[in-house]
Amino acid sequence: MTRSYDQSCPAARALDVVGGRWSLLIVRELLLGPKRYTDLVAGLPGIGPNVLAERLRALRDAGILSQAKLPPPAPSAVYELTELGAAMRPVVDELTRWGMRLPSPHRPGDTFRLNWVLGCLRASFRPEEASGVRETYEIRVDGDAFHLRVDDGVLDIRNGGAPDPACVITTDLGTFLAIGARLVDIQDVVARGLAQLEGELPAAARAIAILGAHPEATGGRHGIVGAVGASFRPDRALGVRETYEFVIAELVFHARVDDGTVEMDIGPAADAVTTLVTDLGTLLQLGSGSLPLEDALSAEVVDVHGDLEAALRMADAFGVVRADRPASAH
Repeated sequence: MTRSYDQSCPAARALDVVGGRWSLLIVRELLLGPKRYTDLVAGLPGIGPNVLAERLRALRDAGILSQAKLPPPAPSAVYELTELGAAMRPVVDELTRWGMRLPSPHRPGDTFRLNWVLGCLRASFRPEEASGVRETYEIRVDGDAFHLRVDDGVLDIRNGGAPDPACVITTDLGTFLAIGARLVDIQDVVARGLAQLEGELPAAARAIAILGAHPEATGGRHGIVGAVGASFRPDRALGVRETYEFVIAELVFHARVDDGTVEMDIGPAADAVTTLVTDLGTLLQLGSGSLPLEDALSAEVVDVHGDLEAALRMADAFGVVRADRPASAH
């Protein structure tokens, strides 16, 4: 049975339509283009088939979406947003922008889909950087492809390849997130073989300038060193006075912790009590909370040289999830 707030208020009427669990996430999925029922099931892990069918029916009755047939050679029924439904794009974008400001954006056990990153890209789009730009960028991440079409300050993001991309960037998820967060430079990751670029480097640089993280996202601190420093949690480092060293591929830097404060610097440290050695993708997983340090050690994607207990203190100080720490504590 459909529930209503029974209020003569536009906001309340809007929530009558999309305020129920899953409804807005269905709209989120369809903002990237038409989807088959099976595509929606894959993009909404945890939703039951009966619930999905009911939500689709309610959204269709409200004029938010409609059904259509894909043309041959593989005709099938798809769901797509109507003009009224597509008008929710700025609402979803603003909600995404607000959500990106919340603490602990990723919790252990959370599911992850590349499509959800695309919503973050759209939310971080800066029209002023795209004035006069008319080109398309194709991104391939771990076998999935999507493209971004910029037309003089207007952005459209869609699943699948593009027939006329100004550039094609092919990489893995960790590197893609690092590029978008401006932790690494596109020219650097291409030179190191972490990404492949087809097309002109200036086009790829424009895509990142238009869609990458805002400078204020890391408090003005750029690069891997700045990002690690930005994750420091003073409350977890009270009474701790020791130095930790990080070796990420060819980059070496260290963090000097002194009773709740930290100083980051490039280069090795003569007095490091422990050294963490890993690759960029694993570092991002550790930092996002999707990979506990102990699991990374067991999988041998991280090496610790020196005091293991100090490495665990370092994990606490820099917000890395510990296998023995409840998710709510992160």
